[in-house]
Amino acid sequence: IRTLSNMSAEEIDAMRAEAQKAEKIERTRPLTAEEVTSMLIRQHINTITVDDQTALRMSRYYPTFAELVGQTVTQGTKFRANDSEDADLYKTIQPELTIQAHYPPGEGTESLYTRIDEIHDGTLADPIPYDGNMALEAGEYYIQDYVIYLCNRDTINPVYNPLAELVGLYVEAV
Repeated sequence: IRTLSNMSAEEIDAMRAEAQKAEKIERTRPLTAEEVTSMLIRQHINTITVDDQTALRMSRYYPTFAELVGQTVTQGTKFRANDSEDADLYKTIQPELTIQAHYPPGEGTESLYTRIDEIHDGTLADPIPYDGNMALEAGEYYIQDYVIYLCNRDTINPVYNPLAELVGLYVEAV
């Protein structure tokens, strides 16, 4: 295996020239119809009004968090946490928000974004997964850390505490 340390200056220069040539070709080649379509969809998908469940079905078309960094977006703007196929889908909560790289979705940014989850029945057989930043509804079942809880009082506003800390206040362990 050849490494830079055992290559001559001429070989290194030739390798750099090839890389620059390939980069120029890539920058100037015509885009495919699929590439243009993908770009257009990603730029305009947040202008289409769809419910969260439909958005989950088309989540791969939403921009990633990294693609939105530096942009000011409106409430409800949807994005993927990262570029993986199974990335979580989020939406913004604030009326207007400038996406900042040092505030990615997750713990500590619950007031900025909420994760969009598949709809669950909220029954004992199909409890709603809870991971904070959710308003709880009386009569619904929630699950966290493999424990199922029954909500006995509406929270109205989202709560952030683990459900185990809300026993006796809003929920009871089943």
